[in-house]
Amino acid sequence: MVRRTRWLVLPGLLAAGLLAVAVFLAVPLWSVGAGNRAVAEDPLGAEEHYSTAMVAPYERWVAPFNRGVARYEQEKWDASAADFELAALLAPIERDCMIRLNWSAALERGADALVDDDDLPGATVRYQQALLVLATSTCPDDELTPSGGSMAEQQSESRQRLSGKVSDQPAPENEQKDGQGDPLDELAERAEQAQQERQNAEMGDDPRAGGEGERTW
Repeated sequence: MVRRTRWLVLPGLLAAGLLAVAVFLAVPLWSVGAGNRAVAEDPLGAEEHYSTAMVAPYERWVAPFNRGVARYEQEKWDASAADFELAALLAPIERDCMIRLNWSAALERGADALVDDDDLPGATVRYQQALLVLATSTCPDDELTPSGGSMAEQQSESRQRLSGKVSDQPAPENEQKDGQGDPLDELAERAEQAQQERQNAEMGDDPRAGGEGERTW
């Protein structure tokens, strides 16, 4: 219970700021506004509204981010992390740090749940994924979190905490099932893909503005 109280502070308050941004950006769907109104009292209903809003043709990161918040509130750790991952791919670079702080939080909470279920190898992999998510972003010193510290400080504190949790767990077995790769390698590849797409967007038309099928999982 203590872990839950601590973690709901940062992602919850960060999310509240982004929910306001979602309205400011005027994503042209009633579903976003309905989700914003519902998320505090009815996160499941908010999740459904944000799922509808996923068809928005621009600012496409807002709906998956908000849905990730709604799923986090329901303790759907894996689904929440997947939404934050999608938001990180679609969002402009200035939103990357905040999204990754939330993404890492969802992965860490999922790992904590695995520890509670005595799945220590699985928890170790999740903690390592959370560390990698933080490592692939640079957080600014001049942007504050609702707790009063900078995003860079929050990133550093999260890294230290996660590193401690990794050191407390047994190393996962190296054996992989046939046809399966290392999940950390796969996550690193997706992070590299996201960075390349951002660079392409800066050089010309943003490929994230339209089309389907960018993600294959």
